[in-house]
Amino acid sequence: MKTLYFLFFLIIFSSCSQYRTYQQILKSENIEFQIEKAYEYYNSSDYARAIELFEILLPLYKGSSQAEDIYYHYIYCNYYMNDYISTSYHAKNFISKFVLSTKKEELSFLSSYCYYLDSPRFTLDQDNTLQAISELEKFINNFPHSDSLNVVNNLIFELNEKLQKKNFKIVSSYYDRGEFKAAIFAIDNFLSEYPETNFIEESRYIQVKSYFELGKNSIPEKKEQRVKEAIFACNDYLISFPNSVFIEEVNSIYQKLKILENGL
Repeated sequence: MKTLYFLFFLIIFSSCSQYRTYQQILKSENIEFQIEKAYEYYNSSDYARAIELFEILLPLYKGSSQAEDIYYHYIYCNYYMNDYISTSYHAKNFISKFVLSTKKEELSFLSSYCYYLDSPRFTLDQDNTLQAISELEKFINNFPHSDSLNVVNNLIFELNEKLQKKNFKIVSSYYDRGEFKAAIFAIDNFLSEYPETNFIEESRYIQVKSYFELGKNSIPEKKEQRVKEAIFACNDYLISFPNSVFIEEVNSIYQKLKILENGL
């Protein structure tokens, strides 16, 4: 037990000592000493302390030969602390301030990548995802020969898949709510916008079910036409997706529609 108390005391003492040392560095008037410590903290991954020192040093070194490197490390402190909005902002600011910097491409990618990291899960509003795609496309336009192009294209693909998933959930929700006519038109628009989507088979399946429900529950004067449209949708699905996991259910819907058609 005494050993535990002793270790606890050492930890507390060490923490207090480190805090006092850091406060002395912050208050120091020796900026060369401060910049040395800022890099030490950065290299030891203590980004919270490093960023505070870099913030002090940035205005002091403004216009100097060291300003670019200080700002560069300040930006990465933000990044490693998961502050992606600040990282992107300062990366763009760096590019505008240091137009001849050899780090322009790197920080342009970092800025775009932070937009990607800030994209929310698909169930939430996707404005940030659209912005991320736009920023990544700007990177491609500005650096068409970059070694990062494959990475950027993969990120754009991933973000587009997230948008597809979001929009698919929206269009399928029409069917869930019993809005069958709206579901049919929404799915047509979805597939027009994303003709190569991974959700094409499931989308068409939901559309077949929507045609069926719409035809089955139509008023007499519209029933015949809508049943024919539903049968056409079934035939189209069975031809397009002969190995679909939904094939048995679509066949069952088709048989029900034929019975309805024969009874008209």
